[in-house]
Amino acid sequence: MKFEDQIDGSLVVAYDSRSLTRLMLVLMTLFLGVAAYDVFIGSRGMDRLPGLLGAAGTCLGIGILFLESTWFHFVTATRTVAWRRRWAFRERSGSLPFTSIQSVRAERPLGDDGTPSRRILLRTNDGAEIPLTVGYQPDPDGTVLQIADRIRLLLGHKSEMTQFEELKLLIATGRTIEAVRVLREHEGLSLTEAKQRVDELRRKASSR
Repeated sequence: MKFEDQIDGSLVVAYDSRSLTRLMLVLMTLFLGVAAYDVFIGSRGMDRLPGLLGAAGTCLGIGILFLESTWFHFVTATRTVAWRRRWAFRERSGSLPFTSIQSVRAERPLGDDGTPSRRILLRTNDGAEIPLTVGYQPDPDGTVLQIADRIRLLLGHKSEMTQFEELKLLIATGRTIEAVRVLREHEGLSLTEAKQRVDELRRKASSR
């Protein structure tokens, strides 16, 4: 998932998994090619055919299931969100005003105890939920959390990130100058003290 701030102050959030689908189709073709070789040329005959056809079918299913592309445009001039999402063979689109969005959530699936996976949900005033992506994206460095918070700020909602979460995100993405600024503003540290704290947090993160 990527986000891009526009010159006019609006925000575009997009995701495209077609590269994964292409990889699955390449693997499917490879399995079918091996199956054809065994049947028509090689000496194995039909021995591996069921397994190869099953693997090809699995690759096709994964390719279709994970075929997803989304585009959400948060337009500040009109204070509306225009969106379009395609998942497998289904496509949906729409638009809604900023005022109809009650909250922005970064949701994790049940039982997700390892490397966190997340997706962003827009919850409207009438209780409807519009996910930016149907699937959950691996989020080891907190990029999805950062995007969710960026959307909240654009909508005029209060940030839900703690100061520690914000610092971890800034350090993980290499924005140490901003991390130093956050520490100086919120904790009143001197420049030297803030730099030392950021270096300490960066060392702890790299040692994990």
